[in-house]
Amino acid sequence: MNNDWKQFLEESGASLAEGGVFRFTGDHQSGLADDGFICDLSHFSTVVIAGPDAVDFMQGQFTNDVSAVDDRHSQLSAFCNNKGRMVANFRLFQYQQNYFFSVRADLVERCIEHLQHYVLSAQVAIQDVSEQLVHIGISGDHAETILSTYISELNSEIDSVSKNDDYIAIRIAGDKPRYEIFCAADKARTLWQDAASKMTVANGDTWDYLHIRSGLPFIDMATSQEFVPQMANMELINGVSFTKGCYTGQEIVARTHYLGKQKRRTFRIRIESQQRPVPGDLLATDTSTDSQYIGTIINVYQLADGEFEALAVIQMAATDGRLQLKGVESSITILELPYSLEADSTS
Repeated sequence: MNNDWKQFLEESGASLAEGGVFRFTGDHQSGLADDGFICDLSHFSTVVIAGPDAVDFMQGQFTNDVSAVDDRHSQLSAFCNNKGRMVANFRLFQYQQNYFFSVRADLVERCIEHLQHYVLSAQVAIQDVSEQLVHIGISGDHAETILSTYISELNSEIDSVSKNDDYIAIRIAGDKPRYEIFCAADKARTLWQDAASKMTVANGDTWDYLHIRSGLPFIDMATSQEFVPQMANMELINGVSFTKGCYTGQEIVARTHYLGKQKRRTFRIRIESQQRPVPGDLLATDTSTDSQYIGTIINVYQLADGEFEALAVIQMAATDGRLQLKGVESSITILELPYSLEADSTS
């Protein structure tokens, strides 16, 4: 994290909370109103992959087709262990001939260590550049108006990249326009102060809530290496290519895709519980034994006292039953996702 940026946020009334999320005094869920909000995204880290062999190296590791990424298009992707389980999933984008991916901050060291293991003789450099690039989010009806004063040709297509010498803006899926911004600390301060005068300043995990509403799961250390990509709906959110060729874990991912019906999917759920759920917590039914569980929480956001919304990998056959947090008095309701859970197995 950039120290100047951290100091700026603290001087603006923020404090660093659990999970690396900056929180501000007061109720900042009001940032979900139509006028929108701006928030810090330091609980994600940014990693650069550079060098003449970068594309070939990533093609041999990432689940998506890296050749589709250029200076105007980003993509969701992941990399897996040799059992086809995701070590991490992330957003990949290109800037000035280098490639960057944004990943949960608690996974950054594991990501770099995992990828370095496969570099071998390739001319590739992998480095955490979170100190150089500040990462913020801006969402709502006013987002594009504000950003257009900083980036003259702002692209509003989902996953598109708009940029100039000072700012990178990536359009993220959601029911309101929202963008992730990458820039130097001084440029972030200028944009922040402008946006904060026109919209709400929100806690960083408000962005996670929009990911939950949009059905975009991002695993962290608690769930790393737990799921094949399809369990996290990665192919449904354009995070997997089944035609790009081999990569680590690809055989298992492809077999899961082409053989039979998917047994586990990521669902959006509402949880009522006096105990706060966290990523990695297990789900059960009222008929589960002590040794059984039917799901795992990936991301969770507190809506109110005793009320949470989450994304969780759940056995599809169990979703008609009465769901609860394993070992905790609770109630779980399945909510709608903005996309279908059915995939075309012939693609």
